[in-house]
Amino acid sequence: MLDALVAQQARLLHDTLVGAGVSVPQLWWHYFSLGGNARQLEVDAYVHLALHLPAPDRLLLDQAAEELLTD
Repeated sequence: MLDALVAQQARLLHDTLVGAGVSVPQLWWHYFSLGGNARQLEVDAYVHLALHLPAPDRLLLDQAAEELLTD
């Protein structure tokens, strides 16, 4: 069940980024500036449903995306 929720969260993030025209490098840079420590390759893999990240990283990525979209 947890895997399905993580995949859904990643899919929603991916769709949001695509819809807003935000690239993974832009997302990663903002996430990193907020204190995230996953590498850009890991974030890219997560956004494309190829890797699961721990909950704190997922929440920080969501925060970064939200901040990028409101700017």
